[in-house]
Amino acid sequence: MKTKVVFLDIDGTTADENGRVPDSTKEAVRKAKENGHKMVICSGRSRFQIYDELLSLGFSGIVGAAGAFVDVDGKEIFHAYIDEIHRKSSFEYLEKNGFLFCYQADDGIVINQRSSDGMIRFFRERNMNERRLNRLIGKMHLTERPWDNPKNEKIIYYEAPFPVAAVNQDLAPYFDTVAISLEGMDDFAGEIGIGKINKATGMERYLKAVGILREDCIAVGDGPNDLQMMEYAGIGVAMGNALESVKARADLVTDSIHNDGLIKAFEKLSLL
Repeated sequence: MKTKVVFLDIDGTTADENGRVPDSTKEAVRKAKENGHKMVICSGRSRFQIYDELLSLGFSGIVGAAGAFVDVDGKEIFHAYIDEIHRKSSFEYLEKNGFLFCYQADDGIVINQRSSDGMIRFFRERNMNERRLNRLIGKMHLTERPWDNPKNEKIIYYEAPFPVAAVNQDLAPYFDTVAISLEGMDDFAGEIGIGKINKATGMERYLKAVGILREDCIAVGDGPNDLQMMEYAGIGVAMGNALESVKARADLVTDSIHNDGLIKAFEKLSLL
């Protein structure tokens, strides 16, 4: 069998709502690697937010921050940051309209006091454990001028006054906004990335670097921010716990993360 590259989302795909990586997921990644296939993390998360438990499995690369950076075998080949003008304009828009929001950077989040207090409350109201909360936040850069950080990669927001489509329209064309993939969030939480940079463009950069064709890659995800990568891939796989709108656009729907969905998909795709 030809070498395949498998791009894997994190939340709801390789890690559950508590940040736990199922044993069957670890086995699937390990066995597929033994068969010569490349396993690549493909996530909206910045580097600091990726679970050590996942990284210890020895991935062949990372497409992170929704395509804002790409690593191949531990070497960074691409990294994009929000420019100064749009760091400032996005802050003014989000602050004026009362969003809870933060900028994701390499080592942590960049946030002002109002949003920091609100986001911690928001997550604790949803019973997020401290371990997962600390992983999401990383090092907190608390400042009333978050736009000053030149290494801001993307923006995460919650409790928006407008649905995702309206935010996307307001911030286009420099930014592209999609619904967030964390379980339990609705149309008033999202992630804002640089336009024309997304998981699919990150995949394209990775594939070009390793010399593997698009038709020989597989993407597995569960949320709306996974649709671009699933549609770019030769085969797009939706987890059983995915939104129905995501399942409808997948080539293959597997079982849920709580019922060994990833290893079942790998078996169907003859990766094991």
